[in-house]
Amino acid sequence: MSGAHEVRDATAVPRVGPLEVVSFLCELSMLVLLALAGAASTDSLLGKVIFAVALPAVAAAVWAVWMAPTSGRRLPNPARLYVQVALFAATAVVAGVFLGPVVGLVFFVVAAGVFGELCRREMRARRS
Repeated sequence: MSGAHEVRDATAVPRVGPLEVVSFLCELSMLVLLALAGAASTDSLLGKVIFAVALPAVAAAVWAVWMAPTSGRRLPNPARLYVQVALFAATAVVAGVFLGPVVGLVFFVVAAGVFGELCRREMRARRS
């Protein structure tokens, strides 16, 4: 079947292209950067462990509730993009302070650009 009468299989797996792979890598990078920055944030071993675990845990919890595709409370775009960019900005600031400004800036530019493009594509697909 093709054209206007095409029926989609409800069990079909969504297409995963290069942009989706890069977006997943950005999500993982956010968690890694937060863990590394948390570990670099203090001289105390206990503080290093607490911050290295707590920072990515908070980001993962926010992501799981409002951004995860399987979440019942997933935000619609563009609101989801705003929260994603806020998380990326917070990660970039923390990474910039503790790991170097170039690290934070590169992360933010790549992550915000990738998720901005994903949002644009989703919004365009909804209109068609």
